[in-house]
Amino acid sequence: MGNGDFAARLALILKALSLSRGRLAADLGVDKSLVGRWCSGAVTPSSHNLVRLTQHIATRHPGFTLHAWEVPLANLAADFGVSMVATPRMILSGFDEWLTLTKFREAAETSGAASRSLAGFWRTTRPVPEFPGKFIHDHVIMEAGADGPLRYRVGLFSNRLVGWAMACSDQMYCCATNQLSGASIFCIFNRVNRPRVDVMDGITLACMADAGGVPVAATCLIERIGDLSGDAEADNARYEELLAEHPIAPDGSVPPEISAHLWRDIGPTALANGGDANLMMRSMSSLARGGIGPFAP
Repeated sequence: MGNGDFAARLALILKALSLSRGRLAADLGVDKSLVGRWCSGAVTPSSHNLVRLTQHIATRHPGFTLHAWEVPLANLAADFGVSMVATPRMILSGFDEWLTLTKFREAAETSGAASRSLAGFWRTTRPVPEFPGKFIHDHVIMEAGADGPLRYRVGLFSNRLVGWAMACSDQMYCCATNQLSGASIFCIFNRVNRPRVDVMDGITLACMADAGGVPVAATCLIERIGDLSGDAEADNARYEELLAEHPIAPDGSVPPEISAHLWRDIGPTALANGGDANLMMRSMSSLARGGIGPFAP
């Protein structure tokens, strides 16, 4: 059972039992942030904690055993009396609260089909708001989820954000949050319908790392730098290595054409000169591209 599978099951159980993450953490005597990582799919419980968690659930739902973590999600939902109308994991994650049913189904189908083309290791290149003229590289790992959205992790150094990525039409929507600080990032990337996507570009929205946490939008290029091995432990170790790299791009390391693509004049003056009044990444000038086979360095 993968991390995402466990997270979906735990979310279903908490919802069925009307049990909050904070209450569960207090009952088990663990930190609330650990329960948050279980629910997000960042980690799965240790064998010891899984036994304790199972025993605690059994006090509220007699007959619950360790075997229940392995049964199909639909069977688990039936056992707990939870109705599942559409894609299970997406409902449990709250997607049905802000997506129309038509968009919901489209996103579920598209994301499932696009999982293989998007899964892998990625590196972003984006302007640094705190240091005008410089670029920063975040590292990303995207993994296929049990249903619908991909699991999306992004970070640099100790700043780790966990969330989801969802393909819809010609775009990919991403959202990730630091489970400890609450810092979040939202992204919309242009993508291509290819067996393997190699490059995407778009807009990110986050808060600056200053005292006020000023919201800031930025252009962003995201490039595939490797494929997943299929070994979760090895892939996580590789991701940790990438996060340890210095995030500020050395001067001159970003190719001139990429720098020009990401640095954009906007506003009244730019508009008067034939440019854009707002920050945007038009599909007609997008650098998004893909291939037909596995990643090759």
